[in-house]
Amino acid sequence: MMSMRRRTLKVATYVTLLALASCGDRGTQEERSAVPAQRPGPAAVPEFNVGHVGHDHQLALYVAALEGDALEPRCGAYLKEIKRKEVYDLMEGGTRCARLHLIKVGGGSRMPAAMERGEIDIGLGGVAPVAFFVDKGNPFKIVFPLQTDGDMLVMRPDFPATDWNSFVDHVNSSDRALKIGYKAPVAVAKLIFAKGLDTEAIRVATAPGEEGGKIGLVNLQGEGNMVPSLLSGAVDGFVINQPHASTAVYKKAGKIVCDLSTLPPAGKWEQHPCCCVAATESVIAGHRGILKAFLKVLHAATELITSDQQLAIRDAAAWTKLPEEVERDSVPSVKYLNVPTAKWKSGMETWAEMMADLGKFTGSLRDKSAREVADSICDLSIIEEILSESEAQDVSW
Repeated sequence: MMSMRRRTLKVATYVTLLALASCGDRGTQEERSAVPAQRPGPAAVPEFNVGHVGHDHQLALYVAALEGDALEPRCGAYLKEIKRKEVYDLMEGGTRCARLHLIKVGGGSRMPAAMERGEIDIGLGGVAPVAFFVDKGNPFKIVFPLQTDGDMLVMRPDFPATDWNSFVDHVNSSDRALKIGYKAPVAVAKLIFAKGLDTEAIRVATAPGEEGGKIGLVNLQGEGNMVPSLLSGAVDGFVINQPHASTAVYKKAGKIVCDLSTLPPAGKWEQHPCCCVAATESVIAGHRGILKAFLKVLHAATELITSDQQLAIRDAAAWTKLPEEVERDSVPSVKYLNVPTAKWKSGMETWAEMMADLGKFTGSLRDKSAREVADSICDLSIIEEILSESEAQDVSW
């Protein structure tokens, strides 16, 4: 007769396999064991670390976490809170598919750097830093577009310019070089700003004290240093993503001169890709069903953001702990996206061209065309699958 212990183990194994089947996982045993290991226990499921920056460009994740099972009718999946802002169970079809640990990793290159070190399996962050790390040989793919726009030029409150054109006029007429801060070398806002200056033929100083430069770009090494640097006079302004621009306004430390999507060349930066969801190739290959369920939740959360802006603002403030007044100004300036539109895809090629022109590609992406780079860094098959299934089922998301 089978012992009680063996029978319990057999049932537990069956429950675990049933959970994985519900989430549609595929792949060989070798692929599945690549990341991450299942933890022992009668209801063991794969556990994943999900890195995020913590600002409202990644609002879809926060709405998904805060709204919980309210999203289930929209997509059949949701995040069940285990520990607020930190641990969530991914549920699909009433079954627990995976446990997600949400980890704040910081902006710029910090998200893909954390993925490179193996600290996270899935990450929300900027498209340009992800491309930079793929070029270095890392097996990452962009799997979901989170949003576009939401990057600003902020100057001290008494600065005379009120838009890009008046900013350019002031720079050209000034006898003093302006110091403009940025958070990281391949941050989206910094790249757009540098291209705008180049289009206007404004010379940028490449070293402190260099003669002839009209703008000195200063690496402030993170979002947290922006407002203090402006208040101390270390910089005259900075380029940054939301909600940091609106925070500067709220604290009366600065004013928004212009949205970077308006910079020249005309129309080039409208709806520019900014944040995305990236995953390691081992997660994509070995845990595709789980990743698909997670992206379904983000897709549904984005629909909720666009249909109920007041809820979006409230959830943004709840997660970021910023005053609701800040998020009321910030959230409407961001275009939240859950579909790889033609504009988004062309924007990815624009990033590829720019990164190549700046000499940022020195590895696997070097000498590739813009289209080849975009194809190399993206795997949009899962989101396209989700969209196709929703259309076939006539589901209104």
